[in-house]
This record gives sequence, C-alpha cells and structure tokens, in this order.
Amino acid sequence: MAPQTSPQMSAELARRAGHYAAAVAERLLEAGLPVTGIHSCGPWRDTDGQYLDVEAGISFTQTFQDQYGGGDCGLHWAGTSGWCLYTAGGEDQYLSGARWPEAELLPQPRLVLAFVNAFLLDGATAGSTDQPSYRREGRHFPTLLDNLAPHLPAQPRLFEEPQLRFADLHKRAYDNRVRQALTSSTSDSPLTHLHLHQGELTALLHLLEYAETNNPSPLNRLLTADLAARAGRPPEAAEKHQAALREANRHRQDR
Repeated sequence: MAPQTSPQMSAELARRAGHYAAAVAERLLEAGLPVTGIHSCGPWRDTDGQYLDVEAGISFTQTFQDQYGGGDCGLHWAGTSGWCLYTAGGEDQYLSGARWPEAELLPQPRLVLAFVNAFLLDGATAGSTDQPSYRREGRHFPTLLDNLAPHLPAQPRLFEEPQLRFADLHKRAYDNRVRQALTSSTSDSPLTHLHLHQGELTALLHLLEYAETNNPSPLNRLLTADLAARAGRPPEAAEKHQAALREANRHRQDR
C-alpha cells in the first residue's frame, strides 16, 4: 500500500511538477506549437480508491488534437514513468495509444520538444509503446522535489504558481508570433485577395475583440482597427491603415 503524504508535501509536488510542465510548454511555444494550457496534481486517490502518483500535463488546441490524435491528444507526465504523448479517440481509454520517449524521468525541455517533433513526423515510430518505470510509486518524494527544483521560475515571487507563469509565457509567445508575422518579409509582398462575406469579417472582428478582453494588447487593438477601417474599401486602403504594422516595426527597432 502506498504511503500517505501530507497535504503540504502533495501541494508542493503539484506546484513543482506544474513548473516543470511550464518549462516544457515554454520550449513548445517557442517552436510554434499550439499549446493551450498546463496542469499538475500531487499524489491522490481516485473515486475507486486507486492511488495515483504525482502527475502533470500539457494540452493543445482542439484542431491539433483532431489532426494528430483523432479527437484527443496531449502530453502527460507521470512521476514514475516520465513523459508520454497520448492519443485517444471515441471510446478509447485515457492514455491509450500512448508513446513514451524513453528519455528518463525528467528530460530537459528540448528533449521533450524533439520527441514531439518526431511524433508529428511519424507517430507510429516515435518513442515506444512500452511504459517505462523510473521510480517506485509513492516513494522518495523528497528526492523528486529536489530533482524538480531546477525547473522552478527565476522570479519565484512573481510566478509563484505554475498557472501564472504559463499565462505569461502564453501571452508573450503569441505576441511574438503576431509581431513576427507583421514584420516578416511577406509584409512587403502584394496584397492577398481573400474574399470574405461581411458576416465572416464581422465574426473575425468579434473574435479579435474577445481576445482583447482576455489578453489586452496594443497590437490586437491596432490590427482590429486596421481591418475594420479597410472593410469595403478599395485595395489602396491597406496602404493607409497599417497602424499594427508600424507598431510591430517600432517594437522590433526598440529591442
């Protein structure tokens, strides 16, 4: 029978595992992957009384899950077996179809990214279907805490909780993606001829407004204003309404 852990120990295990997941998520976001969130939990018992060790995970957009997992796909970290990338569709059980990178219990984030990239290239050959065992369930938690410590944030007071750290990483990653898209060499290329119904454009503006309410951003506001201002105008209007592009260029020059 697995030993009991104190509430304090369980909470700290969940916190440190969450920060490890955030560190991995940061590397995935930098690589352009559509990460949406992280989660973690300390040792616990499910409704059937089954003991479960410390866990963590990383989630992706539903579009990504549909494309690579048949409806369900994500990264899962188990405190006994390390990372796996699971896919499950329909009635499949959780972690069915999981593939394990065999990269030890706490591989560096870059190694997790390499495993995910290998899976995206060929999911049938990436990693192994055999679940490894690097640590006994419910044992040696102080050692695990020490091994997770290097992945704690550099600014612990600012990002005490993993979710706060991830929210900041997520925001900065997408801000960078928008700026890079606006200031890429394609910005000087001819305009694309994308025909939209008025309702489609209005829907897009509503989505941008929704994003602004959850993630205030000067670029978001300016891009929304640019698109709204050129609606129904001739192509030359694009040359006039480029506030978002100017802001992105200004930010790049100030760095």
